[in-house]
Amino acid sequence: MEAGKIKKAVFVVTIIFLFYVSSMGDELYVPSKEYPTIQAAIDDANDGDEIIVSPGTYRENITFLGNDIVLRSTNPEDEDVVAATVIEGEGSDPFDRSPVVTFAGTESEQCRLSGFTITNGGGTNMGGGILGDGTLATIENNIIYGNQASTGMFPSNGYGGGLYECDGLIQYNTIYENQAVCDTGAARGGGLYGCDGVIQHNIIYNNSATGFGGHLGGGLCNCQGTIENNTIFGNEAHYGGGLYDCNGTVRNCIVWGNTDDQLYECYADVTYSDIEGGWAGTGNIDNDPCFADTGAGDFHLKSQGGRWDPDTQSWVIDAETSPCIDAGDWATPVGFEPFPNGGRRNMGAYGGRARAGKSHFGKPHCKTIIAGDINGDCKVDFVDLAIMALHWLEEH
Repeated sequence: MEAGKIKKAVFVVTIIFLFYVSSMGDELYVPSKEYPTIQAAIDDANDGDEIIVSPGTYRENITFLGNDIVLRSTNPEDEDVVAATVIEGEGSDPFDRSPVVTFAGTESEQCRLSGFTITNGGGTNMGGGILGDGTLATIENNIIYGNQASTGMFPSNGYGGGLYECDGLIQYNTIYENQAVCDTGAARGGGLYGCDGVIQHNIIYNNSATGFGGHLGGGLCNCQGTIENNTIFGNEAHYGGGLYDCNGTVRNCIVWGNTDDQLYECYADVTYSDIEGGWAGTGNIDNDPCFADTGAGDFHLKSQGGRWDPDTQSWVIDAETSPCIDAGDWATPVGFEPFPNGGRRNMGAYGGRARAGKSHFGKPHCKTIIAGDINGDCKVDFVDLAIMALHWLEEH
């Protein structure tokens, strides 16, 4: 190659490299000498920056300030790391507390909050744990518990004990024991209120909307987007213990053990879901989902084919198989479910994920994968052909 062409090629490569580097944000570490608190790092961050927080308990209430940043723990997909990286709201009196996390509402999908335990928020009538104000930020892989939306002012309202008006992607979170509380006004959405984006693969349990006024939607209230593959259990309200006034799409969910109602004033398109007491809609069932251990917060589905046990970190065999396994929408990709997966997604929070309950066909599953056996029942037949045809040429 001629010297001039070589210099030109090097120049072009250098420009591309410099452009790539300049487009990458900085990494800010907490705690450090420069950033002893999470808020100190947020205050100094610019769009595109990533704040990485080491395990520990951070007693502060943080505000995103509209920045499109990533705020995460060291490993958001490690349950132990998430449990050990705690943002705890300041104050002991719930009426003197603020939301643990506050968004400005102008953040885009590029903003992300991932891998924290968020607790002890309260004091405002909106968003005890997370006050979104319409943010499009992604909220994923968090534990959100023990927060309260309430106020001692008259008249008092409490909306969204766990999350309020978070309109982006809410996924892979465990949202439990949050409260929306009122004295004379309205308590709505113990777990989530007014979250109109995509709510998927969350476990939402033991939240409540309580008080002397109208208390509605123990789990979710006024969430009008897509509610898919969630487990909604043991939530409490006067009306709509599970969901109240959620009128978008409900698909592949398990709504069980909520009081007083599983769904109330919900005009959503509810399909392929296990609803206690029954609910009209394609593919809906009303059968005990056979959770592993609700008292311990383990909502994996029992299976004779294999269930993931978080205590032993291994697959175990149960004496029964949940009817929610291989019962989701046929059109929903099976995702990362382990083989054998029936070629069909499970209902509930673990559907489509690597620790979904395995399929059982009334006999031991195949020890080896047979070419063409899509559903894993040890034979290649028209069922496999139908599954393949259903997803022909799909891109995911």
